[in-house]
Amino acid sequence: MFLATADFLLGETVLLASNEVYHRHLGVNLPDIWETIYLSVTAGILLVAFIAARGAYTVSGILDDHRMIKTLSTGWLFVFFSILWLAFLTKTTSTFSRGSLTLAFAVGFPILLPGHIVLARALKRLLTAERLVLRTAYLFYVGVPGIEQGIIGKLGQQGIAVCGVSNIENRDGTIAAPSVRAAVAAAQAAFRNGQYEAVYLFCSWDQQTLIERILDETSRLPLPIYLFADAYTDKILAGSPLHTGWQRAFEVQRAPLTPGERLLKRLFDVAFASLLLLFLFPLMAIVACAIAIESGRPVLFLQTRRGFCGKRFNIYKFRSMTVQENGAEIRQAQRNDGRVTRLGRVLRRSNIDELPQLFNVLRGEMSLVGPRPHAVAHDDSYSKIIASYAYRHRVKPGLTGWAQINGFRGETRELWRMEKRVEHDLWYIKSWSVRLDLKIVWTTALLMLSDHDVY
Repeated sequence: MFLATADFLLGETVLLASNEVYHRHLGVNLPDIWETIYLSVTAGILLVAFIAARGAYTVSGILDDHRMIKTLSTGWLFVFFSILWLAFLTKTTSTFSRGSLTLAFAVGFPILLPGHIVLARALKRLLTAERLVLRTAYLFYVGVPGIEQGIIGKLGQQGIAVCGVSNIENRDGTIAAPSVRAAVAAAQAAFRNGQYEAVYLFCSWDQQTLIERILDETSRLPLPIYLFADAYTDKILAGSPLHTGWQRAFEVQRAPLTPGERLLKRLFDVAFASLLLLFLFPLMAIVACAIAIESGRPVLFLQTRRGFCGKRFNIYKFRSMTVQENGAEIRQAQRNDGRVTRLGRVLRRSNIDELPQLFNVLRGEMSLVGPRPHAVAHDDSYSKIIASYAYRHRVKPGLTGWAQINGFRGETRELWRMEKRVEHDLWYIKSWSVRLDLKIVWTTALLMLSDHDVY
């Protein structure tokens, strides 16, 4: 409520101040003050309603900076589009000052965002220090005495104060009924002495008898009871639910990209790759001529790689070596590798040898951003020793990727380097967004001339 009130007042003040500044400084007659007040109040209510609907006033929303910024920016857009739509429907657009609205839209977000962040971080500090109590709860847990301190600390950082604890003893894998009754009796006594708002139960979900017994014993308490998922169950419940009308199912593996996201990524690839080819074509023509003069034809090196769902394709690169390996055994380029030509060293160090892969992008075999494709021989080798290696093929391979801009490109002499590359690739697949692709492309451009891991 504190944060929502602040957002309401900030949003309202921005519109009132913009109206005052616009008309005072330009000498335009001030509109009716009550119309301006009604408009600013409406804007404040719309802003707070939108942010609340997106869950940004919850503890999880306050703790997530990225979510907070995204919600505020979309909320500010929503406010002004809603105002324009309401004005159109009520045929009152002529009564509003377009200039003051435009000014408020332009300067409002840069004012609103810092104000919201300052207040949110103040709340986060209180939560982290466990000095802000939003609700109280009684804790049941099954396990070794002492582990409840970690649970209490984590709950405290979410604004939940634990006002009582009952440890249900688990001896030799069995739980005695008296232990459950004693724990519930302690919870009932604590409720009579000072009421709390909920009961939290922490135990393994395979202990069905225990759960049923606790629910039966606590049914006399007029409180909600929450069963927290154990580590294994939490992974399953994290997926989106599917309601069939018969039973509910939880998504334990999501498709890497939805159809809409795939279309958006493809449009980005085609548009950006076309612009790059148009801009870089003269450079590529000069490089092709230089290779032909130094080493002869062919100027392009083709090698079989695995793409989306393991489908094979030929990747294009400018030839930078005296060999064209494409068999069952392929040796990675090493520092001071004698197979690399003089021109090839320049091409590889500047990453210019990778530019023909823009044609792979236009052909739909690759994406601008994604896991880098490896030679088939290396795929076969690493898939046997890295369990999650094959998951990289769930999206199209990329000309650059998250692993590459984080230092995991070039030779992978040690196994841990390839494991880290796979870890970064899987994170990218899970976290994809247009914004992330733009960040990777931009960072790649900055690193092109300073990458010392390629030789």
